[in-house]
Amino acid sequence: MRRMAGAVLVGAVVLLVAGCSATSDGTASPASQDPGVSQSVSSSSSESQSPGGGRLPHSGAPAVSDPLPESAIPEDPCDAFTREQVEYALGDNAPEGERDDFVTGPGCKWRDSVSGAMVWASYSTKTREGLSSFYQNAQPRAQVWRELSPIGGFPAIAYQSYEGEKSCSVVIGVADDFAVTAAGAPSRAKYGELDPCEMAQDMAELLVGNLKERAGR
Repeated sequence: MRRMAGAVLVGAVVLLVAGCSATSDGTASPASQDPGVSQSVSSSSSESQSPGGGRLPHSGAPAVSDPLPESAIPEDPCDAFTREQVEYALGDNAPEGERDDFVTGPGCKWRDSVSGAMVWASYSTKTREGLSSFYQNAQPRAQVWRELSPIGGFPAIAYQSYEGEKSCSVVIGVADDFAVTAAGAPSRAKYGELDPCEMAQDMAELLVGNLKERAGR
C-alpha cells in the first residue's frame, strides 16, 4: 500500500465516502448535505442478480473471481477502521464515527469540524448489484472515472462527479453482488495541493485489508 505520511494526513484529513439513497428511477440522490462528497449510486437494472434475476456482473463491470463472504462486513459500519487508522487519517483528536443508513446499505463518517474534512466508509449491500451499479449509473455521469489496479485482489474504480471536486470516491467490488466504498478529501487548508483520489485509494486499501482480516485471509 502507498502509505501517506502521517504529518500530511493530520493536515490533510482524509474522507471516506459512500452514501446515497436511491430514487424511484434507479438513479441516486445525495444522502447527506456535506459539500464535496462524491455520491455512490444504486441501480434498478433488469440484469441484476437480485432483485431483477439477471446475471452479474453487467454494464462492463469486471467479475470478482475470489469474493469475500458478506460476513466480513462489520455489523457496526463504524468498525470499518481501527481507532489507530482513524487517527492516522485525521490526527490524534479525530472524532468518533457517526453511523448513516442508506437505501444502498450502512455507512459511517468521521467529521473534522475544524478542518472541514471527513473520513467516510460505506457498504453497498442492499441493492445486490455490487460494482455493476456504479458502472451503470456513475460512469456515464462522472467527469473523472479511473479503473484502478486491483485493491487487495479485488477490482476497483475511482470517480469524481466533476473535475476539481473536493472528494474522490473509490469503490471496490469485493463480490459480484456487493461493494464497499471509500473516499478521500483534503482539509480546506490542503485543498488543491493533495490529490483526493490518491488519498481515497490509500484508505480503500486499509478498508479492504480489514475486511480480509475479518474473513480470515
